[in-house]
Amino acid sequence: MTYTTEERKQILGALIQMALADGQLQKEEIAFITSVAKRMEIGGQEVQHMLKNPENLKTVVPQDYTKRIVHFHRMMLMMHIDGHVDDQELQLLHEVGLQFGFRKTTIDALLKTMSKYPHGDIPPSELMQIHVSNQN
Repeated sequence: MTYTTEERKQILGALIQMALADGQLQKEEIAFITSVAKRMEIGGQEVQHMLKNPENLKTVVPQDYTKRIVHFHRMMLMMHIDGHVDDQELQLLHEVGLQFGFRKTTIDALLKTMSKYPHGDIPPSELMQIHVSNQN
């Protein structure tokens, strides 16, 4: 999947928002953000700037539906990365999911399915099946 520079920054920004939703930034969250930034070719200085200025970050809905699914899954992984899911993280996830055009039943099904897998990593085929089955 190809992303513009702006899309890559928006993805990283959303992950940072999720990491900060509970008011604490854990080392596992920083490692995940850094890993995603590296894969997306976003430099360390840009990441540090984003982490220090989270008030400038905003949620942007990707135009492509597949990109929304992948991005939402990354946010779910970020929510689980520190081993604790906080109410503020769940609230943010639901808000973003609704902004992305996902039904509450889809979000709930994804969360339920995620709990069945170590580290919450839903296989791509199952991830897509959940979205397709709850789309209509």
